Amino acid sequence: MRDSVYLDGQMPSPERQKELLEKIAHQIVKRKLTVPAIMFFESIKPLSFIGSQGMVFLQPFVQAFFNRKEYDEITLMMEERENVERLICEIERQEAEWQERERREREEEKQKRAEEKVQRKVEGKRTFREWLRRCVSISRR
Repeated sequence: MRDSVYLDGQMPSPERQKELLEKIAHQIVKRKLTVPAIMFFESIKPLSFIGSQGMVFLQPFVQAFFNRKEYDEITLMMEERENVERLICEIERQEAEWQERERREREEEKQKRAEEKVQRKVEGKRTFREWLRRCVSISRR
């Protein structure tokens, strides 16, 4: 228990704080919980100190996601409102990056399908749907 950062009462370095906030934000964005997380953190911002004390109470359950040192550091960080705001900003930043990446991937896939369609027409090949349409139109004549 002597290795606990919380017992020392020392705030992690700014670099370490940034790293931890990025890790938390990544887990939230990865699970697509951005909106509920932002609403939760915005609502508890005025009570950040009390919330951090609640984290101490929940420590045994949450250690499945974080090791003890990280959890103690996060608990200390969440005592300050500025860090809650920084976490919200980090979640929003990562969500924007994720949405931009998804949009680019969709556009690339759409472009790829269009190129494949052009290539099939050049080669004289048809998709099953095109073949079926032609068969139906021939049978109606």
